[in-house]
Amino acid sequence: MKKSTGIIIASVAVICAAAAGFAIYSHSLNAKMEQLINVDTVYHGISVNGIDVGGLSGDDAYALLEKELNGGFDSMYINVVKDEESWKYTYSDFDGKYDLREAVDEAYDYGREGSTKERYKLVKKLETEPLNVECGFSYSKVKVNDAMLAINKEVSKEAVNSELSRENGRFVITDDQEGYEMDVPKTSAMVCTAIESMESKDVELCGEVIEPEITREENEKSTSLIGTYYTTYSSGNAGRNENLRVGCLNIDGTVVKPGETFSMNEGLGPQTYENGYRNAAVIVNGKIEDGLAGGVCQVTSTLYNAVIRAELEVVQRSNHSLTVAYVPLGLDAAVAGDYKDFKFKNDTDYPVYIEAYTTGSKVVCNVYGYEVHSSGRKVEFESVKVGTIPKPDEIVTEDPELPEGTREVTYTGKEGLKIDTYKKVFENGSLVSRSYFSSSTYRATADEVTVGTGKAASSTESGQPELPSSINSGNTEESGGSIFG
Repeated sequence: MKKSTGIIIASVAVICAAAAGFAIYSHSLNAKMEQLINVDTVYHGISVNGIDVGGLSGDDAYALLEKELNGGFDSMYINVVKDEESWKYTYSDFDGKYDLREAVDEAYDYGREGSTKERYKLVKKLETEPLNVECGFSYSKVKVNDAMLAINKEVSKEAVNSELSRENGRFVITDDQEGYEMDVPKTSAMVCTAIESMESKDVELCGEVIEPEITREENEKSTSLIGTYYTTYSSGNAGRNENLRVGCLNIDGTVVKPGETFSMNEGLGPQTYENGYRNAAVIVNGKIEDGLAGGVCQVTSTLYNAVIRAELEVVQRSNHSLTVAYVPLGLDAAVAGDYKDFKFKNDTDYPVYIEAYTTGSKVVCNVYGYEVHSSGRKVEFESVKVGTIPKPDEIVTEDPELPEGTREVTYTGKEGLKIDTYKKVFENGSLVSRSYFSSSTYRATADEVTVGTGKAASSTESGQPELPSSINSGNTEESGGSIFG
């Protein structure tokens, strides 16, 4: 019995000793774990973008990374290249930088959540499995685009056409210049790709050369006189003659590019007093009236005849409502408001130059361009009357101020005409073709008379009533009437 009791007492003593030993061990282990994890620095075994930051405080880790990672962006560059020119930018110019704060926080926060044991395991794991925190990189795409826009201002330029003019009867031709158009979006995208590669690189500027529409070579081939015509006028109408001069001045020197259509209304400009036009006779609704810019139709008709002799394509042409005297029937061209215009197209491969001026008593229009026809070719235009239009019934106006039985012709009307125009082509003096070219219809106008409806004057009244003189308004174009309508 005593022996058993001894054994029990000995066993209890052993257990108590073991328990005491384990308690001492556990306390020592906890102290060791606490010592490992409870530090105010980044745990050893942690790096950011390959740079060891273990053992550093958050601020010290940030300072180290700022120096090692962001410090190099002042020397890293993107070089934008165009031919012999280049524009060099550092990564810092585009605010290129690593986003360090988030990476440092992530490195510092590793292993700081959970129980002591859980945290200890994470920290111990770093001894065999180090942790590398990847740091994000950013830059300003806005600054990239702004930089490319600045380059664009330097390199992009419009092409310069060769200019053709005449001075003192001779042509003056200037040089042409190529232009350049930079592709800003495409170049910006390529610069962004280069930045994101995290390497210093050359980037070829994107763009294209812009060729001039008219070259010096083309203008040099456009100096042949391919069509010419003149009309005459009297010197007795100062307003109309000024309109002829101003009209010629406004279209003189016009260059019509290949494929382009010339509009006489646009060439003449707004027909206003401010633009130099003056009052002169015009046709309105078949009658002669005083109006602004009378005479410009003579300039138009003169140019029309030069153009058809140059054998350029006529796009739009209207004859006058009444016949005119300064060109043959069927070869006139009228302009009026925005509903009558003369237009022709330069259907050649070279520029066409218009020369127009007044000299003495002539309106002269010359058309210069590239002569595609043989030197022996000549064209003429033949007017053929194909019909007449009778005058409408006379227009009678009663005047009670005139004695009954009085009849005065106040306007002499005109018979209308239908004219066909034919184009005749000669080669070395021989007629080779005669073909229909155009039709023109000139309206008929009625006679206008005034008849008296008043009673005969009493014999006791002194004197005789004064009668108006007869007015015969014929074709006033010979004396300066401009035609509208």
